Amino acid sequence: MTTSVLIVDDQPLFCSGIALLIEAQPDLEFAGAAHTGASAIERVGELHPDVVLMDLRMPGGNGLAAMEAILAKESSPRVLVLTTFRDGRIVQQAMRAGAAGFITKDATPVELLTAIRDVVAGKPVSASGAPTSMLPDPLYAGAPNPEAISALTAREHEVFLHLARGLTNNQIAVLSHISENTVRNHVSSLLQKLDLENRTQAAVFAYREGLLPAPLRRII
Repeated sequence: MTTSVLIVDDQPLFCSGIALLIEAQPDLEFAGAAHTGASAIERVGELHPDVVLMDLRMPGGNGLAAMEAILAKESSPRVLVLTTFRDGRIVQQAMRAGAAGFITKDATPVELLTAIRDVVAGKPVSASGAPTSMLPDPLYAGAPNPEAISALTAREHEVFLHLARGLTNNQIAVLSHISENTVRNHVSSLLQKLDLENRTQAAVFAYREGLLPAPLRRII
């Protein structure tokens, strides 16, 4: 059996790129596209997709409300939210409303495909496309003081920027010429100093405060 995927995004070119990627997979099928919240609700009723890949920031209505309406339908599809690092709060709302997971718009094709297959299998999905918990804590809890960054050592600051870009401990260790154990110690220390719970919150903090350029949207 194939999994049908409906893409909901206000940029047709973006939808077309994802559609081509999906159609190239033997186990996935492109069901169609919608460019507003209202049309997304209609298309779900017409096409009955298995998965809705959905951007919540669209013209013509509240994307979150549209997602809630879709999930309220009988035999509703699983919704995988498309987001950016700046959408932390709305992602948290979407997860609480029943979204199966979320993935950032700058994800790689492999990460996106893995995320789609994981939500079909009933696995919650994080921004990286890897299975994770259903985020019981807020994605961005509280508002860390931007001046707290000055409390980091030079090495902690370096590690902080690497992890905010989504690098693994192994990748950071290679780039910084230190051991993975040392990286883990730096990560633990910097999260404590910044009063953050996890790496995702650290990434949100970095982008919100302009410490890193906003991630670029990739088509495929």
